Amino acid sequence: MKKFVDLWIMNMTFTLQIFLYIYFGFLALWFLFFLVSIYHMLKFGFKTLNTLLILFVFVGIASVIVNVSFGFIFDIDWEKQISLFDGWFDNSLKY
Repeated sequence: MKKFVDLWIMNMTFTLQIFLYIYFGFLALWFLFFLVSIYHMLKFGFKTLNTLLILFVFVGIASVIVNVSFGFIFDIDWEKQISLFDGWFDNSLKY
């Protein structure tokens, strides 16, 4: 068993997709809070034109941030492998 663990540590690689899934999880949580804040603005805020203006600005800025974020995400090769501890334990580090 120890030999398997040593080999796994020495050859630990993963793809960038892990970070993409973490980001999507963050987006899902952010979207939930986004909906709750819109609900609270409409339910408990003053029913004036100012509240609707702030709501449209809030939704507009949020949509711009998400669109710019997706613009950066589509340019990345998510299949790229990242290797950790490559050569650390077999005295073959490349300087």
